Amino acid sequence: MFRAECFYSQNFRPDSLSRTDGRYALSRFVACKAHYLARGFLAGSDRYILCGYGSTGRSLFRALADLGKRPSHIVEVKPSRVGKRIHGAPVIPPGVLPRIEAQPIIVSVARATLGALGFIETKDYVCAA
Repeated sequence: MFRAECFYSQNFRPDSLSRTDGRYALSRFVACKAHYLARGFLAGSDRYILCGYGSTGRSLFRALADLGKRPSHIVEVKPSRVGKRIHGAPVIPPGVLPRIEAQPIIVSVARATLGALGFIETKDYVCAA
């Protein structure tokens, strides 16, 4: 019979810094991701393609815009968004992506679609969700 063991346990108190200090806010983690994306994967371009414009995608968009990075396209599966523009970027369905000029791709949703389209993680895109 298999017996599960707890290798690590942590007690989070309601007054701990990770719950009360603004330095641990979600927006700070997104800003940190954006900082390293801008100086790493996006260093050679001010334009990128953003996959997903849910809450995570919107947060990444804002944080990257603060660093001078703007999406050329936004890839969405939500039919009500496809064909529109968000902050000037056309919203396209995933199937159109292979016909778009090659640019770095930032994924804020599941990555299965990009792999099926022939894109390679860390070469063509990175996941930042």
